[in-house]
Amino acid sequence: MCINNDFIENHSYQVFEEIRKNSLYNVARVEFSEGYCWEPQFQTSQFNSNDLITKIILEDENKNYFTVNPDDFGLRFAKGEINYKEYLKFQKVDDIKWIGYSILGVGILIAMMFTMYVYFIN
Repeated sequence: MCINNDFIENHSYQVFEEIRKNSLYNVARVEFSEGYCWEPQFQTSQFNSNDLITKIILEDENKNYFTVNPDDFGLRFAKGEINYKEYLKFQKVDDIKWIGYSILGVGILIAMMFTMYVYFIN
C-alpha cells in the first residue's frame, strides 16, 4: 500500500504561490519546518517546493510586517478580504476547533477501550 505523504507540503506550496500572485502585500520572508528561511530580496535561488512552509511574512508599503500561515485564512488576509485582527481570530477559533476534535477522538477511543475491557473481562 503506497501512501502519498507530501500532500501537506504541496498544499502549503500551492497556497504560498496563490498568496505571492494575488497578495496586496509583498512577500518578505518564507519560513520552513527545517528551520531555514527564504528571503526573495537576498536569494536568487528558488527553494524546494517539497519543503513544508510553516510561515509567510508579508510586508506592506509602510514597512509593517504580518505573519500568516499558508492556509485559507492567510490567503484571505493576503487578498484583503479580512483584516489582520480577523485573521488572528479565525486562526484562534480554528486551533480551538482542532483541539476539541482531538480531545473528542481520544475520548471516544478511551470509551471504546473501556467498553471492550468491561465486555471481555466481566
